[in-house]
Amino acid sequence: MIVFDGVRLQYPYDDSELFQGLDFSLIDGVNTVLCDVQSGKTSLCRLLLKDVSPTDGRIFMDGRQLDGIAAANLDILYLPRDPVFFESRSILYNIEYPLKVRKIANKSVRRGIASELAERLGVSETGRKARTLSAEERKRVALARGLTVPRKRVLWDDFFENADGVDEAMRLFDGATQILVTSDAALARGNTVVLDGGKAVFCGDADCAKQTVESLQWLCYELRSK
Repeated sequence: MIVFDGVRLQYPYDDSELFQGLDFSLIDGVNTVLCDVQSGKTSLCRLLLKDVSPTDGRIFMDGRQLDGIAAANLDILYLPRDPVFFESRSILYNIEYPLKVRKIANKSVRRGIASELAERLGVSETGRKARTLSAEERKRVALARGLTVPRKRVLWDDFFENADGVDEAMRLFDGATQILVTSDAALARGNTVVLDGGKAVFCGDADCAKQTVESLQWLCYELRSK
């Protein structure tokens, strides 16, 4: 379980707080965090990844304060909307990389694992450079790479464009605690938290969360209606 206890966040270059005392829990299993565009999705992920620290308040992970856990021991797979690769290296090299950096097995075994995962995810011509990947292929390669090393938690940062394929992708990581961070209420699954105005305004069932979002004035829905 992950617990946010009065978490505040204000960047030095901003006049106002982005988060104004977040209080909510993310359970073991499937979770969704819903918030408007430009309202802190990636900042929430950065807090969990320890890229930034709260201005005030505490975050607990499995009963331990996040401050006391080394970033290398967070056991989080981070999947952003735009995955980062070694663009001049092969697709296979990029899938294999988590195994390589951890010095798991020898090169032949690592390549075998990477090849099997590429085939499983429908990634072809793995000898070509990563820079040749289409947007959809980049996501499939990111999923294949993420499967090379088992993780306890998967953090989906606005990864999905729509609801198509969401359940299939999440099933790849069955057994992990999954946190889907998005502005699209249609993607909400499991324990769902709604953030609005820098605070958590709802935490509970996904269907009830969708009803809460419908009552809010969010920029993302104004943009989609144009």
